[in-house]
Amino acid sequence: MVAVTQPTPGWLSRRWSGHTALLWAGLAAVGVPTLIRNAQQSWVLEQGQQAPIALALGLWLLWRRWPSMRAVGAPGRTVVLAMLAAPSIALYALGRLSQQYTMESYGLYGLGVSTVYGVVGGAGLKQGGFALAYLLFALPLPYTVVWVLTAHLRLWVTEASVSIARLLGLSIVRDGLNILVDQYELAVQEACSGMNSLFSLSAVGFLYLQLRRDPPAWYMLIMAAPILGFALLGNLVRILCLIGLTHFFGDEVAQGFLHESAGLLTFTTALLGVMGLDALMAGRVLQGWGRTV
Repeated sequence: MVAVTQPTPGWLSRRWSGHTALLWAGLAAVGVPTLIRNAQQSWVLEQGQQAPIALALGLWLLWRRWPSMRAVGAPGRTVVLAMLAAPSIALYALGRLSQQYTMESYGLYGLGVSTVYGVVGGAGLKQGGFALAYLLFALPLPYTVVWVLTAHLRLWVTEASVSIARLLGLSIVRDGLNILVDQYELAVQEACSGMNSLFSLSAVGFLYLQLRRDPPAWYMLIMAAPILGFALLGNLVRILCLIGLTHFFGDEVAQGFLHESAGLLTFTTALLGVMGLDALMAGRVLQGWGRTV
């Protein structure tokens, strides 16, 4: 009889355990200073206020998915890990040296994805794809992108709200990005462009879909355009409410407590639209693909 020797974890297991600890320690070392810089420069701005919430939710989703990622995954290949990490390190270092926290943040995100790949490999990375993609909501947008989107959205929401108000019988005039309502003048500021609601509602909408159904990636892509559309529609409803309040009750009422209430109405309107469309789409699309809803 030949005795069969069972393989033992040995040096290979200890080696990967040490590598895993080193990867997490390295990520923490470069990540903490970047988070502090974001807290000081980005999160204090209106367009960055949702970032820490998105970061917390993204990390929670990753932690929630981690057992299944470890179950299907295996340590990634060193060559692939180096190829993923090298451009991220370069981007992080360039952002750090040039004091560009946006560039630094994207480099840190790439390092985070690389670290996850190093620990659980490609299969584990795919299993946690939504959580990793959700963390993109925590990244600051480049200033040029914000400026272009904000300018176009401000113009669109001003023109659309004036057109709809006229159809409803209100006598108002548009002067560039200002709306003249009776003797009052409403200025459509950057905060009224809808950029904040666009990203905050998108983050909430995708989180709702994930926790409600855990759908495949293609369903998320199908729902992406409606989610953005409902966010824009909700912001348009807000501007129309402010126009109506100004016309019937005066500028003091419109710019007071009811101004914040109109913002809540924006979010509620858009979120209910996403939930209603999901209920309709899931019954038709997901069941057609053999998924339970």
